[in-house]
Amino acid sequence: MTEFKSCIFIMADGARADVFSELLNSGDLPNISKYLVEKGCYKEAVTVFPSTTGPAYTPYIFGKYPGRCNLPGIRWLDRDAYNDKLLSFDRFRSYIGLETYFMNRDVSLDYQTLFEIFPRNVNIFNELSRGAGFKNDKTLFSKLYYKVKSHFTDKSDEVDLVARRILLQSLKEYPDFIYAVFLGIDTYSHLNHPFHKKVINSYRRIDEMIGLLAKNLESEGRLEETLIIVASDHGLTQTHSHFDSLEFMNHQGYKTFYYPNVFKHFTDADAASLISGNAMANIYVKSKDGWGRKSTFEELAGLVDNFIERPEVDIVAGLDHKGRSRIKSTMGEAVTWLDNDGNINYQKIKGDPFNYNGMPKKMSSEEALAYSFNTEYPDALLQIIQLLESPRTGDLILSASPGYDLRAKHENPEHLSSHGALFRDHMLVPLVMNAKVNKEFIRTVDIFPTILSLLGHPIPNNIDGISLVD
Repeated sequence: MTEFKSCIFIMADGARADVFSELLNSGDLPNISKYLVEKGCYKEAVTVFPSTTGPAYTPYIFGKYPGRCNLPGIRWLDRDAYNDKLLSFDRFRSYIGLETYFMNRDVSLDYQTLFEIFPRNVNIFNELSRGAGFKNDKTLFSKLYYKVKSHFTDKSDEVDLVARRILLQSLKEYPDFIYAVFLGIDTYSHLNHPFHKKVINSYRRIDEMIGLLAKNLESEGRLEETLIIVASDHGLTQTHSHFDSLEFMNHQGYKTFYYPNVFKHFTDADAASLISGNAMANIYVKSKDGWGRKSTFEELAGLVDNFIERPEVDIVAGLDHKGRSRIKSTMGEAVTWLDNDGNINYQKIKGDPFNYNGMPKKMSSEEALAYSFNTEYPDALLQIIQLLESPRTGDLILSASPGYDLRAKHENPEHLSSHGALFRDHMLVPLVMNAKVNKEFIRTVDIFPTILSLLGHPIPNNIDGISLVD
């Protein structure tokens, strides 16, 4: 096994696995093919739920699922803080705007980042940067400006060129680890659709960058000793209709907290609708005992049924009175949980909410991945389980149906594509690297230990992933 001396990780935010694969096969990504695939591999991996920027970065940076990092979405509400700390900044969160700078302090301190493991690091346009520090976080103060520019001005190509310039300049510092985010694919997909010309050009722009990067490293004799990885955090699908989950909750009789108008029910909310990627929602409902505990799935059965009746809502899940993950869709209802041995248990109540065929009642997490990888809901059981472990996760979590999202108001500009849901086109992402792997079914959480293995570092015991090269 080749032992590399440094790693460069390229986050192609929003890249779909099928588009990436098609461009590779058609010769439209010649540099990625030459410098990465031919020397290593191209694979498809399953990301995490919610499949949205921020939470879906935790597997790569921490080696942990977002639920276990207590980062259940780009927007969330903390029940205890909302109830007891009127003026606290910890009551609720949206990582859109200035609150993005809270992300590092919001994530559990129990886990190390790759920036903390590799102190000689560089971070570019990534909010989860704990350990990068003032000097190495090259976009610490400018990232918000550039992300706003990318979101509102249709100029993500210019922002990607800034990322490329900073990345190439940073090579002079001989860092051990670089994490660089390229936003064009995601932004242009939201503004148009995942197959639009500007989106495809963003894939090609990353390929051009890989060519420049490889030639730069080659000229200094460092190419063969540098691990280069290109991966995505989520896919996207075109959105033809918006479901106003906020007004839906209000029509159910709730006083619903929501972003951006956090002052409307600043102190008296009895529910909250907080959206991520626009195709996933954390729904919070004040229990009969107050905000101090979660409402169980059984207590919210009527609300669950009302959601399931909506064509825009595909999956509803929450914790039952035994603490198990309970899942419902139009196809059926089931419960799933981890036992004391770490095995996944799957008990159908009626039908099958995922239409899994031949799924065992008990299996290891790797078996669950293998059984579900080629279905419409890859790895859905473990992804729901891990998300519901977070104290900040909603009482109910919603996954939108293809073609729909869960946010009708306060979206400027309007999102014409969405992500965050549990179905395949959101959950499957491309993974390409100049190293070979020996695992057929891959989760993005496996990349963290793989990087450590290939760079000769010990793997922590408290991570969720498995090395792809050991």
